[in-house]
Amino acid sequence: MEKLIIDTSYNVFTDAKGGDPDSTSPTLKKYHKLLWNKQLPCGKTLQLLDNKKGVYLYHKSELGEFFFGSDAITHSYKMHKSKHFITIPVSNEVDELFNTGSTIGAYTIFPKYPPHQPHIS
Repeated sequence: MEKLIIDTSYNVFTDAKGGDPDSTSPTLKKYHKLLWNKQLPCGKTLQLLDNKKGVYLYHKSELGEFFFGSDAITHSYKMHKSKHFITIPVSNEVDELFNTGSTIGAYTIFPKYPPHQPHIS
């Protein structure tokens, strides 16, 4: 069995090239694939692929066709100028939450179907 190596302190903005890590960080996508490619309770394997144009992660098998997106589950509002009146007085805490929320532990995948349509994130 291959050993999974995931740096839980890695900031996914590091390789996001100034963009949203959900769509531009190759490391975040790699970590999602390592975490979520697995055998399901029914015995079938969920294998997520990233080779379908316009789709973040994808699975197609006898189980069905599934599209997945990624999103952070924390929000520090650090980048929201309209909320600076709230965030500036607690800037140290906001920075701490932003930094912690920029690691794999703060991201998840979710079903996104059909692609290019509104979804839960």
